[in-house]
Amino acid sequence: MLQKSGIYWGIYMKQANEIEHKENFDLLPYNTLRISSVADDVYFPSTKDEFVLLLSNLDNPLIIGKGSNLLLSSYGIKRPVIVTKHLNKVDIEPPVIEAEAGVPVSKLAEMALELKLHGFEFFSALPASLGGAVCMNAGANTQAVSDYFISAEVYDSIEDKVKTFSKEDMNFTYRNSALKNQDRYILLSAKFELLYGDDYTSIETLMRDNVEKRKEFQPSLKDPNIGCVFKNPVNENNYSAGQLLDMCNLKSCPVGGAMVYFRHANFIINFNNATSLDYLKLMKEMQNRVLEKFKIKLQPEVVYVGDNKNEAELWKSLTTK
Repeated sequence: MLQKSGIYWGIYMKQANEIEHKENFDLLPYNTLRISSVADDVYFPSTKDEFVLLLSNLDNPLIIGKGSNLLLSSYGIKRPVIVTKHLNKVDIEPPVIEAEAGVPVSKLAEMALELKLHGFEFFSALPASLGGAVCMNAGANTQAVSDYFISAEVYDSIEDKVKTFSKEDMNFTYRNSALKNQDRYILLSAKFELLYGDDYTSIETLMRDNVEKRKEFQPSLKDPNIGCVFKNPVNENNYSAGQLLDMCNLKSCPVGGAMVYFRHANFIINFNNATSLDYLKLMKEMQNRVLEKFKIKLQPEVVYVGDNKNEAELWKSLTTK
């Protein structure tokens, strides 16, 4: 239910029945780890205006697109949830593409290919929505969201207004932006200026290479997962998180229904009805082994959402530097 009033309160009261709303709704279809997590209240806005309306009136809502980077608590979600799947409008004036937060990035990759535009090839291999991809400055194979980013419309929850952010305002760094790990700014839409490619073949080849590389080393969504577990650390040997974990013999290591993927040690799959606690315990085992062997404390790339005491303590220990 609505928990705070804002500038859109009166409008909301008039339009409330038009926004899809579910109570005690299982978010299993909206997280790629396929964990059952029942939320008290879930909203499905169909327009950007409805999205802003909810953001203005809900208290600290959780925003979910594809759920490809979220570890949702098996004990449920008490805070209100907004699912952006209906926010799928795309405006194109080549070479500029502007899209709403809920658009699947794989769809944007296909659109760019049709227009013979270069820059979104890495999107073809990512099971994410644009909102999540921009928030974490997603990237792969030398490409990243920040490369062709122009601007974004964001909602400022403190000032209760919509703002336009430039590339500088976004403070993009490796797998990070001004939108990540804080609840003040929420992406509504983003605009990119891509490059014209020489031909369709070169773009399509790069897209296919991205997909094949992901298939070769990373689990598909047939093995439910939420992407890389840990960020790549800064270290004198320039080892990736996956390499460090592999050297600790962690491939196929299980905890409950969660298991380190046998081909890439920086992924955890849900192989047998895993719970969020299984996942967190396995994360802690992985982190501890690397810390013990290399004196490097890996930091999570995934984001945990929940209120369970045991899980919250585990998460705090994982994120404390």
